[in-house]
Amino acid sequence: MRAFSILALLALTGVFAVAQYTQPQRPPQSDMPPTQQDQSKTATSTEDVQGEIQAALQKEPTLASANINVQVTGQNVELSGTVPNRDAKDTAEQIAKAHAGSLGVKNHLKVGGGSADQPPR
Repeated sequence: MRAFSILALLALTGVFAVAQYTQPQRPPQSDMPPTQQDQSKTATSTEDVQGEIQAALQKEPTLASANINVQVTGQNVELSGTVPNRDAKDTAEQIAKAHAGSLGVKNHLKVGGGSADQPPR
C-alpha cells in the first residue's frame, strides 16, 4: 500500500510539472514604441473605419443631399460639411458612432442648405 501511495504522489507531481511546462507563455509587456508593423495596422484600421463610415453615410437616403466629410484623427472620427436639417445631422452622427468602434465621434456638421419646406432647426 505504501508503494502505491508513493507511486500516486510521483504521478501527480509529474502531471503538475508537465502542466506548468506546457502553459502558453505570454510575451513580456514593454514600454517600447510600436513597430512599423503595428503602425501600419493602425493606419489600415483607420482607413477601414473611415471607408466604412463614408459608405454607410452614402447608403442612407436621408443624407443624399448632404455634403459630409469623414476624417479619422488620433482617437476620434470627425464629421464636417453641411446637412439639410438637424435630423440629418443626428442621423450622420449615429451612423458614425455605429462604425467608429472605440473611437470618439466629433460632429462638426453645419445645418444649412435645406429646402423651403424644411427649414433648419
